[in-house]
Amino acid sequence: MPKTSEKLSLPKTKTIHGVEIRKMPCGKYFEALQTLKDLPEDFIKELTDNGQEFKLSELLSSDNMIKAVTRLMIILPDFTFSFLSKLMDIDEEKIRNEITPKELVDIVKEFWQLNELESFFDQMKSAMDKLITVFGFKKQLPSALNLESVKESF
Repeated sequence: MPKTSEKLSLPKTKTIHGVEIRKMPCGKYFEALQTLKDLPEDFIKELTDNGQEFKLSELLSSDNMIKAVTRLMIILPDFTFSFLSKLMDIDEEKIRNEITPKELVDIVKEFWQLNELESFFDQMKSAMDKLITVFGFKKQLPSALNLESVKESF
């Protein structure tokens, strides 16, 4: 795809709220994703009381669902800070102790725009649609890459 003169003139770095945001190579994305690999295990550990066995079926009651969401909220910030720190190459302590929630949202939005992630996910959706067809499925299952199908089902 040819680059427009507008995209050619976009800066490769930008400072917002005292944080330098820059284009990141693919390796940073994969490194950041590694921080999320322990999330399911840690979440299950948080759900189990006193070493009891985790049973998904017990999670389906309204009382247990509220408990699960509450406990997920307890462990999710650590994973979020770690993920964003690795992805954007920002000191995790700075995210945790110096940046406000609004500033963090501004930083993430700017990172998204500077790294053209919307274009990336649009291209991935197209690739996933083709891949799903190759494997013989008629319609792609709802996923993060196919949010339109999720919206249509409601």
